[in-house]
Amino acid sequence: MVLLAHGVYKTPAHYTNNSVFTYLSNGSLGVRFFFVISGYLITKLLLAEEKKTGTINIKDFYVRRVLRIFPVFYLYILVVFGLKWFFIPDIVSSYYLVFFAGFYLWNYQHFFSYPSIPNDKGYWFFGHFWSLAVEEQFYLLWPLLFRKFDKTRLLKLCIALMLLMPLLRVAHYVIFPGMRLQIPMMLHTGGDTILTGCLGALLEEKILANKWLIYLMKNKLIVFILFILLFVVSPALAVMYKGSYGMTIGMTVNNLLIIFLVLWCIHIPSFVARVLNSKLLIHIGVLSYSLYVWQQLFLTYQLNYWINQFPQNFIAVFGVATVSYYFVEKPVLRLKNRFKRITLFNREEKISFARRTGPIES
Repeated sequence: MVLLAHGVYKTPAHYTNNSVFTYLSNGSLGVRFFFVISGYLITKLLLAEEKKTGTINIKDFYVRRVLRIFPVFYLYILVVFGLKWFFIPDIVSSYYLVFFAGFYLWNYQHFFSYPSIPNDKGYWFFGHFWSLAVEEQFYLLWPLLFRKFDKTRLLKLCIALMLLMPLLRVAHYVIFPGMRLQIPMMLHTGGDTILTGCLGALLEEKILANKWLIYLMKNKLIVFILFILLFVVSPALAVMYKGSYGMTIGMTVNNLLIIFLVLWCIHIPSFVARVLNSKLLIHIGVLSYSLYVWQQLFLTYQLNYWINQFPQNFIAVFGVATVSYYFVEKPVLRLKNRFKRITLFNREEKISFARRTGPIES
């Protein structure tokens, strides 16, 4: 969804001028899915580690995050600098942008920017790192909170923050009208999406033990209605009421719908789960981090080289992401396993969606 949203500028109109592409290219919703699943997975890993060892090794957690995120991320920044120094001098003009991207602060750079910054080409080439910044800021705090509080207090904290953040979004919407587009990008106004995934993991056993909730999950009509609410009704309301819905209560509604559908996919065998378990989508999932990092170089509307034109731009994204995964990510992931105390799923941090033979692989 994010790739299609970013690639729309160079994709021929006869591919994009239809409702199917419009829904598939909802990049904002794609990021919400990513955040919810991320919070769910990380919390499941923490729960499993605590259950097995009785505690959480904070140092190992941070080392795993560094080994997971840093190599490809900083390689990308080096490549952008290489292009600037040797081929495209104006690909980024302000080192200010590099600072905020490189230190995972991009989602707050607008508080300190000056008027020329948004016109800098580097704004595109580093701008997608706002979502990585939200994640890294969140996961700097989450394991500390997880170890400090028992599950009851942690649940109360999650719910309290999820109730508070819509109010913070409303306050930001009113107080900073020129920065409304940044509302989903900041930790204090958008972090509840990740929290929703964390809450789903914390409540998963209770949800699966609740006959009424299981009935809802197994009821195809109800699940269909929830899909329509998430993919049709909620985006329509966001268009009709603009930010007054989409950037306030709409985000909370979407978050709750997403975690319900994620748990449904994991635990209830369905056609959707079988599609998500297909070899193609599993392979795309394996490449997802490298796809996320490298996409901007090829899907940009600011460069007009042959490699930036459709369809070779999408082919190049997948080609470079494949090389990045097998020659950078995968070797480092082997090192990461030395600091891994728990194997939750049969692949590295991967959800196994429900199959006909059982609810979840472990």
